[in-house]
Amino acid sequence: MQPQSSELIRHQRIQWVLVALTLAVLAAVALLMAYHERELTLAREGDRLLAQARVVDQNLSHQLMGVDAALTSVRDDMDFLRGEGLRQYGSRRLKALTEAMPGVRTMLLTDAHGNILAANRPNVVGMNTAQRNYFQVARARPSMETLYVSEPFETIFKVFSLNLVKIWTDERGEFAGIITATLDPAYFQVLLSSVVYAEDMRTTVVHGNGMAFISMPPGNAIAGIDLAVPNSVFSWHTQSGRDETLYTGRAHATGGQRMVAYRTTRTEALQMDRPLLVAVSRELDAVLAPWRQLAWLYGLVFLAVALSLTVSVALLQRKQRALLRMTLLREQESREHAEQVNLALAGADLGLWDLNLATGARTVNARAQAMVGLGPHDPIDGLEDWLGKVHPEDRAAVFEARGAKGLDTDAPFEADYRVQHRDGTWIWIHSRGKLTHRGPGGTPLRLTGTYLDITQRKAAEDQIAALAFHDPLTQLPNRRLLQDRLGQVQRTSARSGAMAALLFMDLDRFKWVNDTLGHDMGDHLLQQVAQRLKDCLRQSDTVARLGGDEFVLLVYPLGETPEQARAHALTVTHNVLAALREPMALGTLEHTITSSIGVALFQGTEESVEQVLKRADQAMYQAKAAGRNRAYIDEAQEGTAARAA
Repeated sequence: MQPQSSELIRHQRIQWVLVALTLAVLAAVALLMAYHERELTLAREGDRLLAQARVVDQNLSHQLMGVDAALTSVRDDMDFLRGEGLRQYGSRRLKALTEAMPGVRTMLLTDAHGNILAANRPNVVGMNTAQRNYFQVARARPSMETLYVSEPFETIFKVFSLNLVKIWTDERGEFAGIITATLDPAYFQVLLSSVVYAEDMRTTVVHGNGMAFISMPPGNAIAGIDLAVPNSVFSWHTQSGRDETLYTGRAHATGGQRMVAYRTTRTEALQMDRPLLVAVSRELDAVLAPWRQLAWLYGLVFLAVALSLTVSVALLQRKQRALLRMTLLREQESREHAEQVNLALAGADLGLWDLNLATGARTVNARAQAMVGLGPHDPIDGLEDWLGKVHPEDRAAVFEARGAKGLDTDAPFEADYRVQHRDGTWIWIHSRGKLTHRGPGGTPLRLTGTYLDITQRKAAEDQIAALAFHDPLTQLPNRRLLQDRLGQVQRTSARSGAMAALLFMDLDRFKWVNDTLGHDMGDHLLQQVAQRLKDCLRQSDTVARLGGDEFVLLVYPLGETPEQARAHALTVTHNVLAALREPMALGTLEHTITSSIGVALFQGTEESVEQVLKRADQAMYQAKAAGRNRAYIDEAQEGTAARAA
């Protein structure tokens, strides 16, 4: 072997040794930096979770002190509220306190046997709470200074909550009952939501015995779960004896590794029999996601350096030539792809649009211009001008679709809305889009999407909807739409306390018109009857045709007492009977027709829709039996309504 060859081999070996040593040092540095960054990430996130737990704890403590002060003030006034004062002013006082405290939904006062003497909700007065845990605990260990915190439970209103309880005593200082405040979960949902800054984050208020009271977001179904199990994060915290802890471990309620900050609510001014705890947590995978990206970046940098050190100049040049060929090939593929996209858009009758979010400039193709009556050479509207052409009722939906998905994430978004055509008409557009470019810091810069003219489809949908819910002869609501509106009125009257009436009307001797004058004249008569019935009612009332010569009138509201409802219903029936007695033109003839009306008064949802219709139908037959051309009110239901009122 020649000396030059031996020297070359020796130098090449030295070069590979130097490359190996360099890569080893770089790998050690990268691993050390990655480990250090991981520890910093966990420490920063732990401090942030603890800070959020303190915020919730501070607000929760203020709320508990406010409720304690309210309960104490009621107890201090018991000398005034005893006897007649309690019956007259107790519930009024509790209602005023509840309205003044947004975090409380129910306050009540019981006697020593658990009977509710006063409450902000009148419908619970007289009920008994002796079997409730919060009453039994207070009665078993009575203390004037203690604020009892009940276990979370489901109230009679199907709300999962907990009670804050104080006892009151009689003149002899013996246990006389409790004063309770039921916390409003909705208020605490707002409080817990205020500290949520990540999608994987969860905030929970836990009772001192381990039962979860409320958690945000609400969809995780943690409320009511017992967290006090061995080796759970809750158990670790309570066993530590500290008010504030930070752990990383498996979540008992949902599984998975989480970083959890626990804080025990302890207020020196309150003597609580059980504390409340605040837990703020995040998924460990989500916390470490940025770190993993950084670790991948370190790995990629290391790989790039390794490739740079191990690839020779000749191979690099050859790869550069290969890269040039690849670039030219990709450009050719891009041109072919663009042509295919244009052909696909033309075949699908789609308009293409592109929006520069920084400048508001829009770029569209000829089909998008044609949809609004513009030619390919007409100026293209900017963003503000385009939004000005969107129907005012649809602008909110456009902003919501674009804001909720298009700008906040890279997910596609779509929306249906109306745009004003050049001729002044409104056309329906189905728009799909996606964020295609972001700037530094993730700032959205560019949206791209398509338009599809769906005006004909919308018109067909509206026509189908009209045929499904309206009588084609009179254009009145049919039985299906009437039943829906009747159900709505029942639910509304249940909330408001106002009564309503259903008038079932049948035309007298209508068959004679069809048999004598023909079905065309009968149809014309039904159309005139429909118009007169609509003229007799208010805009909020409903007139429907069930079929044949049967019509139904739904009238609401009629007043809060059966007497008021009956008087108003009679007024409506008199107006209807009078309107129908006026002659109706049937071609060259005039015909007078009468009707029989059955009236069913109702309130709330105690009856089904079919039961109300049946009562009105039976009342109508009573009117016919009494001689026709008159109305009959269902007296039985009126009495029921009066008793219900």
